[in-house]
Amino acid sequence: MTTTHYRQSWRMLSPAARLLVCNGLFFNLAFYMTLPYLAFHLGGTLGLTGWASGLVMGMRVFSQQGLFLLGGALGDRLGYRPAIVLGCLVRSLGFALLGWAGDLPLLLLAAFLTGFAGALFTPCAQAYLASECLDGRQRQQAFALHNLASQLGLLLGPLAGMLLTGIDFMVTGLVSGGIFLLLTALQWRLLPPSPRHVRERPPAWGEQWRDLIGNGPFLRFTLMAAAYQLLFHQLYLAVPAYINSQQQATGLLGGVFTLTAIIGVVLQLPASQLVQRRLGVARGMGLGLGLMGVSYLALPWLQPWPVAASLMQAACLSLGSILCFPLFAAHLPHYAGDRALGGYYGFYASLGGCVALLGNVLIGALLGEAAATPPAAIWYGLALCGLVAGWALYRQLRREELEGSAGG
Repeated sequence: MTTTHYRQSWRMLSPAARLLVCNGLFFNLAFYMTLPYLAFHLGGTLGLTGWASGLVMGMRVFSQQGLFLLGGALGDRLGYRPAIVLGCLVRSLGFALLGWAGDLPLLLLAAFLTGFAGALFTPCAQAYLASECLDGRQRQQAFALHNLASQLGLLLGPLAGMLLTGIDFMVTGLVSGGIFLLLTALQWRLLPPSPRHVRERPPAWGEQWRDLIGNGPFLRFTLMAAAYQLLFHQLYLAVPAYINSQQQATGLLGGVFTLTAIIGVVLQLPASQLVQRRLGVARGMGLGLGLMGVSYLALPWLQPWPVAASLMQAACLSLGSILCFPLFAAHLPHYAGDRALGGYYGFYASLGGCVALLGNVLIGALLGEAAATPPAAIWYGLALCGLVAGWALYRQLRREELEGSAGG
């Protein structure tokens, strides 16, 4: 039955949408074969100091999260296809340079290129995929398939990177860059110049910015959805700190990432079917964010059994993620109307990145010394964040649905 759903969802998509879904797999495959091993390469192979390694890693995050809005707005003006092609080409250069560079200035340039490339193609690929779909239901299916493909790339990427980095990190960087170079050629050759449903020409920069800031429902939606980024990114900060504090949990972190990826691959389409047939968008988003928040309660409540606590937390977080994450991207055009969709996706991504960054700074300060048990207040705070954001998002979407029904 699940296989049938996959096939039906795939057949619904246009050739351009299928290519964009496949991009999710190969983008993440190339990305995660390199990034998990970059810190070790910088501090180990190259012998950089801790601050220098952190600067390189921070440059990549800043250049991506900080420039999403610019990348999306450029896509509105240049066209989504040119922005996607250029982003793939720039990331190809960036990853190849990451593997080859041996001094700090070149590494910073490489990190900037990889981040800026993501800021170019991510919002534009989302806007193109949304514009390629006929209605909200098809967008939900398309973004669910894209998330599934991305999870598969997340699962396979570190395995491929482990094999390649065992040879040399330069090989990893060159292979990753080669994948993005191939993707550049595929987008240039196969992706149509514009989506099937072409939107109006975007407004001027100033008018577009005023439109974004003045769109109250969109801002509230984006702020509540940004809780997702804060909750999900603790897999890279607070959860590893918890696992490292448990002496008997050696090697557990890899199992946590593998479990989240497997759940995403196996259950993404059934979760989307559940949303469409039973829950609806409002309940799906609210329940998903709430479940992600509640997942962190497993860590203090199952403290005597750290392995069970970590796996339970990862499973609930992943289940909540596959419920709500595709819905965010699919629902966003509801607020954008007919213009500047790339700018809306860019703003949505930038705000989520800023919330994650600020949250990580606060949580990092609360974590204390390395190997120390994280305070329980972190887990209760994350749970509260997920529940409040999920409830607020559910209330807003239900109100919008009722107003739409009344207006119709």
